[in-house]
Amino acid sequence: MPIDKIRILIIDDDANLSKTLSDILQAKGYETFTAKNGGEGLSFLKGTPVNLVLIDLGLPDIPGLEVLEKVTADFPSAKAIILTGNATLDSAIEATNRGAFSYLLKPYDLDQMLIHIKRALEKQEAEAENARQSDRLRTINAELNALYEVSLSASQTLDLRELLSNVLHSITKAEVFPLETKAAIFLADEQKLHLASFVGLSETELEPCFEIPMGKCLCGLAMTTGEILVSKNSKDDPRHSICHPDVVPHGHIVVPLKTLNKFIGVLSLYIKAGIDISEGQIKLLSSIGNQIAIAIGNARLYEETKISSLYDPLTGIANRRFLQIQLDKSLEAAQRYSQELSILMIDIDHFKKYNDQYGHSEGDRLLVKVAEILSREVRRADCVFRYGGEEFLIILPGTGTSSASEVAERLRKAVEHDTSVAISLGIASLPSSVVKMDEFIAYVDKALYRAKQKGRNRIEIANQEDFDSTEKLFEIQDYPKRCILPKL
Repeated sequence: MPIDKIRILIIDDDANLSKTLSDILQAKGYETFTAKNGGEGLSFLKGTPVNLVLIDLGLPDIPGLEVLEKVTADFPSAKAIILTGNATLDSAIEATNRGAFSYLLKPYDLDQMLIHIKRALEKQEAEAENARQSDRLRTINAELNALYEVSLSASQTLDLRELLSNVLHSITKAEVFPLETKAAIFLADEQKLHLASFVGLSETELEPCFEIPMGKCLCGLAMTTGEILVSKNSKDDPRHSICHPDVVPHGHIVVPLKTLNKFIGVLSLYIKAGIDISEGQIKLLSSIGNQIAIAIGNARLYEETKISSLYDPLTGIANRRFLQIQLDKSLEAAQRYSQELSILMIDIDHFKKYNDQYGHSEGDRLLVKVAEILSREVRRADCVFRYGGEEFLIILPGTGTSSASEVAERLRKAVEHDTSVAISLGIASLPSSVVKMDEFIAYVDKALYRAKQKGRNRIEIANQEDFDSTEKLFEIQDYPKRCILPKL
């Protein structure tokens, strides 16, 4: 602390002694104040902070030790030195126990007093620096903890919706920021921001914000500038161009989410109107924004990978791998709860001939068209899969043979009406004896094969003969696995 800002209060009922000491200390560059008793000194301290208090033990109104105790309790940053003309060992020990820095006898040696004052002020400065260091460490720890908590919440899932929700709850709870429990994440396309997740926001607050054009309002501006934007009051800031007029005035911190210089979206945080945000907090939010952007990028990559592994890239419908997962679940559920279940296997008639005549590109377009028709003509609860080549398979939960036949006929007519080709269909409904997914598929495949044998562009329903031959086939296939060969 600069010497010209150091303040010393002298509490002593001896006016001459106080003035002499005050003049000496002022000559040394200190700013001094005097009080003739304990009550006056304590009243002065309530309005004027000081660095050091010199206290006479023999005050007329309040014992010096009690004044010392109040000074150390109510003004802990101030140091205190006891002055007395009637020193005893007990009083010295008591003064030290009550927080005095040191204890001087009257008449005191001036050089010794100046040394004691210097050391008391040095200790005060050291304690202040330690407090500043502790505050900095607490701030750093809080910042690191906030960064860790957000990173942890972002790393716990690759599901994008869950990830965004986790991030918002984590960051709004971070004590290092003066945030409201209100926030939103918007994801960007080339022209707009789209609301992807939010926490703590009402319908009135959300209404104008489902889509935000580039450059519009604070979030849209962050999309164009790529910089963190801070607004202290939505009512006074013209950049808040789409906020609902009934929304309570608030502040905003909008953090762009970028990775590898690619803009992904923005994190919109709410603060109370008039709150200041420090440069350190802005830097930390920038780091957090980078972490969130990376996590979003990873989640999107995971989704793309999952989609590419479970969906046919040509038609966009689920592939055979997804079929194995879904049919196994559907079969298990139907057997457990005694529910009906049917599957349709569909083949495009004379597809090879169509390919040879029109080319593979046209053949691909036909596959896409048929996939669209099948998806359009079934319920949302039904699942359409590309089984392979020109074959499709549809799972019909809760559907028996009669209803499945109606669906199959509707599909056959729709394809015939909307394309230049026809389809053949096989139907299999769940008999109690079918216990395996592969058996069920083989069962319906028999019916489809019979439809093609009988002239195509028709529907065949699997019968007991199909089931018996399927069961026998699986017994033969399973035999080597169940058979224990004798040792030679």
